[in-house]
Formats: sequence, C-alpha cells, structure tokens
Amino acid sequence: MASGRWGTSAGGRLASGALVQGVILALWLGTFLLARVLEHAPHASLWFPPAAVTFAALLVVGARAWPAIVFACAVATFLTEWQYAGGVRPGVLVASSLAFALVHGTAYGVPAMLLRRHHARRPNEVTLGTVSRFILLGMAGSALAASGGALALSATGLIETDTPGRLMAAWWMGDFVALLTLGPLFIRWLVRVVGAAGAHGAARFSPFQGDPVPASRSAMLKLAAMAGITVAMLAAAHALQERSLLLALLVVPLVLQLWVVHSENRTAALQGVALFSLITVGGGALFGAAMDAVALQFAAIGLAVNTYFGLAVPALYASNERLREQVTRDRLTRVMTRAYFEDRAAQEFGRAKAEGRQAAVILFDLNGLKAINDTHGHAVGDAVLAELAARCATSVRPGDLLGRLSGDEFAVFLPDADAAVADTVIERMRAALRATPFDAPVGVVSASFGRAVGGSAADTVSELLRAADQAMYEDKRLSRDAGMASPAGVTGVVL
Repeated sequence: MASGRWGTSAGGRLASGALVQGVILALWLGTFLLARVLEHAPHASLWFPPAAVTFAALLVVGARAWPAIVFACAVATFLTEWQYAGGVRPGVLVASSLAFALVHGTAYGVPAMLLRRHHARRPNEVTLGTVSRFILLGMAGSALAASGGALALSATGLIETDTPGRLMAAWWMGDFVALLTLGPLFIRWLVRVVGAAGAHGAARFSPFQGDPVPASRSAMLKLAAMAGITVAMLAAAHALQERSLLLALLVVPLVLQLWVVHSENRTAALQGVALFSLITVGGGALFGAAMDAVALQFAAIGLAVNTYFGLAVPALYASNERLREQVTRDRLTRVMTRAYFEDRAAQEFGRAKAEGRQAAVILFDLNGLKAINDTHGHAVGDAVLAELAARCATSVRPGDLLGRLSGDEFAVFLPDADAAVADTVIERMRAALRATPFDAPVGVVSASFGRAVGGSAADTVSELLRAADQAMYEDKRLSRDAGMASPAGVTGVVL
C-alpha cells in the first residue's frame, strides 16, 4: 500500500511519528530483554522476539520504522558488549552497532517490503498464497539475519565463537520461531497503534487483520485447556527425564489449536499460537538441559504453520466454490453450462437405463434473436435470453436438468419421462413465455421446441440431443409456414 501523510499538520505528523517510534522502540527492547532470559547458549536464544518486532514494524510502517530499529539495535549491542566483555570497547561498540542494525534491518526489511508490495496489488483475503509467502519470506529473512549477523559481529569483534555454523543455526531458529509465532500479533498491534496515532499509509497484511469482535468465552476455555495440557506435558517430560514425551507436543496441543482455528475467530487462533510458543520456550528456559531446545522450537513452528494454513481454509473453500460455479453455471443465464449439463445428463440417463426407465430430452431456442440484437442491441438480446432461461426453469420438474448449449439454444433432460411428460413440460414453458411481456422492449417472445425420448441400452444422450434438434427445426419450419408459433401438438421423436 502506498505510504500516505502522517497527520494533517507538521506538529501532528511529528507527534504521531514520535508515538509510533516510541512504541516500536519499547516493544523491541522489552522483547530483547525477554530473549536474554531465554538464552540456551551464548548469543543464542530459544526465542528472539525482536526479529518479529522488526519484521512487523517494517511491514506495517515501512521505512519510517528505521530510526527506532537502528537505535534499538545500538542499545542491544551495548548490552551484549557489557554482558560478554565486562565493559565497553568504543570501537567495537560503534562498528558492531552499525553492522547489526544494517544486517538485521535489511534481512527483515526486504521480505517485509515484498509482502507490503504484494498486499498493495491483492485484495484482503487469507489465502494459501499469502500465508505461504509470509512463512517462506520469514524463513528466508531469519536465515539472512542469522548468517549475516554472526559473520558481521564476529568480524567486528563483538562475538567470539569456535563454531560459527552452530551459532548461525541456533540464531536462525530463535529468530524464525519468534517471527512465526509472535509476528502476526505484533503486526495487529502496530496497525492499531498507527491508526490511533492518526498515521496513514500503514499496510494491513490480510491474514492478520483484526476481527470485529474479541475472542469468545468458549475460545478462552479452549486456549486454557491447550495451555494446561502443554504445561503438564513439559512438567512430565522434566520429571521423568523422558525427552520423547516432547513429541506429544506436536500432537495433542495441535489438535486443540486446530479446534480453535476452525471453531473460533482469528483473534483466538493467533492468541493460541503466541500462548503455546510462550509456554514451550518458557519451559525450555525453566528446565534447562532437561529439555530438547530444538524439539520445543519445532513444536512451536509446527503449531504456528498449521494454524496459519487452517486460517486459509475458508478462502480455499470459497475459491473452490467460485471455480465450481464458473464451471457448472452459465454466467448469463445461470443455468448449467453445456459440459456440465452433458455430464450430468449422461449420468442420469445411465441410471435410468439400468433401472429400465425412459428419459426425455427437450431442445429449444429463441425465435428471432438476430432481429432483437439488430434492432435493440446485444444487451437487450442478452436480457431476453436470461429471462427466457428463468421462465423455462420455473416450468420444469424438480430433478430435471436445464442447460445452455450455445448462444440461444437450451436443453432440458427429464429422467423418468415419456413423450407425454415431455410434451406437458414443453407446454408449460410455452405458457410461461406467453404469460406476460418480457421486461426488455420486445414484448412477448416465442421459442421453438423439439423433444426425443429413449431408454434402450443402445441410446445415448448425444443421440437424444440430435433427434431433439431435428424435431426442433421441424417445429421452427412449421411455425414459419403457419406465420405463428406451432400448435399444441409438439414435433418430437421417440427412439
């Protein structure tokens, strides 16, 4: 979404910008201190929420978030230098602060900008594509932040490690877990902050937009059950010193979370992801070596990924329904398309023949469509066709199939029908056309009809259609000869 103006005056823009910068800075540094508590190895945390803050800020606010992020990176570098060096080396601090801010901001800025640009071209809808894009770009950004950060901070002297590959892997997992599990909530919070500050131009990445109502009481109970079971499993794994119990974290809480996803609103689903992540990484920090850090991280990632794809299921159903509608329904007349009609008619005819019943096909087309188009225009011709189909649809029996074969040619398949039944349906359609003038400026219109009946093992729908087509053109010839619509005795054939 293109960036807009911040506020309506210079003072308003300054105040709103300062508020947003302050929120980003406070959120970044607060989560950084939390990550320090959850370190399971030097410079490696089970969970690094500042990565999620940076990603969310650059996605929602755009380049305006850079000042707060750069300052936060400088403060974080200072605290890290103080912790591991026991003091401050000014040269190392300056070089490391700049290197960390550049690598960290770029690593998350690029995927955030890509999502921001994509959102500007797409409607707000939770789809498999948008969710997949968020997950994959977040994974790539985390990998870039971990590898680039470890190399840059090693080069500036802030980090000393004999196993840079292991550090990169641990750094990447900590960043990705936090981004995946907390990023959606941070995005929503920052959207609200930007809106409250009167700042315009914020992106609203569709999968994480707010719901019109908060999570329900039933959702809170389900989330409480998931949290209780997760805590119990972590405690049991610690007490029994049985790490295999951690695998259960990939099953039972996931089932409960999917229950929330498919029965509650989006707010509850995102809260469940954040809650599970907080409990698992908290358990890892509390129980220390008794826990398998990677298993806990994978459990959080698995639950988050399944949640986000679950949120995309309604859009997938809607998309499939729209596709099914396009394939099966003619857009103008809302009756069956030719392909769908022929498939359904073949199925019904096969069933009728197997049960020893007859079936009939009626073919009809509009008389004088070319004259209507030439006189009144194609828009009026289309309106006449749509009303013709609607009136005839009210004249068929429940279970009969009505489809549009070509421009003004329609067909009806009547299962369990003989010639008398087919003729009765035709007369009802003729009466519906004569009943009242059409809304379009053409008055009363007429149609030519033909029907064919069959039921022997050798008969096919195609043969019935051909026979009905011949009968329809005979009906049209008789109408022209008589100078009016054909009489009640409908031209038809029995195979």
